[in-house]
Amino acid sequence: ARLAQAPLAPSTWLLCLPLVGSMLLPPAVLPPFGMWLLRQYPLRQIPKYFDFEEYAEFTDAEFLRWHEEGKRAVACIHPHGVFPFVSVGGAVSTVCRPDGLRDGLMDVPTAAASVIRLLPLLKDIIGIFGIVDAAGKVLGERLKRRKGSCVIYVGGMVELFHSTPKRETVFLKKRKGFVKIALRTGADLIPIYSFGNTTVLEAFKSGPLASLSRKVGVSVTVFWGRWFLPIPKRVKLVYARGRPLGLPHIEHPTDADVDKYHALYCAKLLELFDNYKKHNPDYARKSLEVE
Repeated sequence: ARLAQAPLAPSTWLLCLPLVGSMLLPPAVLPPFGMWLLRQYPLRQIPKYFDFEEYAEFTDAEFLRWHEEGKRAVACIHPHGVFPFVSVGGAVSTVCRPDGLRDGLMDVPTAAASVIRLLPLLKDIIGIFGIVDAAGKVLGERLKRRKGSCVIYVGGMVELFHSTPKRETVFLKKRKGFVKIALRTGADLIPIYSFGNTTVLEAFKSGPLASLSRKVGVSVTVFWGRWFLPIPKRVKLVYARGRPLGLPHIEHPTDADVDKYHALYCAKLLELFDNYKKHNPDYARKSLEVE
């Protein structure tokens, strides 16, 4: 708006400085800085603000042993919400614990849509955790490498438009590519559920916004939290990580192979939800549906 009103005014370019700086900042700078930032006092208050809890059937220590042995895993997180605050709480928690992932978190980047990797400021916030392109070919090449694990939000931001106060929804039935890539590369799948990602902020979900969001790969909506401002609500957040599925390595999986292990993944995710929803009062009576 300022560029349109007064393109030559010094105040306009002062407002633009963060955007210009973000566009010029090399992606490689962010992850090491992010690990330092996550250990600082202000960010250590994030789990406390939300009364954060985590439950890990597959512990950080086991994940690190896998990592050092050269095994690869795709950590699949559901649901995304407006912003994945549960994942931020988990990252702060694990880098601050002596037995956590600490610097190992840098080796497990988050797969993000290409459009997100181009957006100023947002790319920097996500870039703190490391970013890799979510395109199937890029992920496939990464997962073939030793220590090639990554994090992926399978349903993406579209899940935001399918959840209600009484029902949680994951967009998964038609998302089978991540299973096929894992089978091809010999990587395993780890289901993770983030209780609170869809309750920490409210969003306007009506009209064509869901379809538009799917097309552009970014959540296009208006959202609010406390006092109708973009400040997250102080709701309880719970991070629950299941065990790896134990997928075989099938270089040329058939559709039947993909369907079989996709069904297994869906079943394990539903089981994970039912086992840990009791730890979050907002979810005690919620059910999970796979769409």
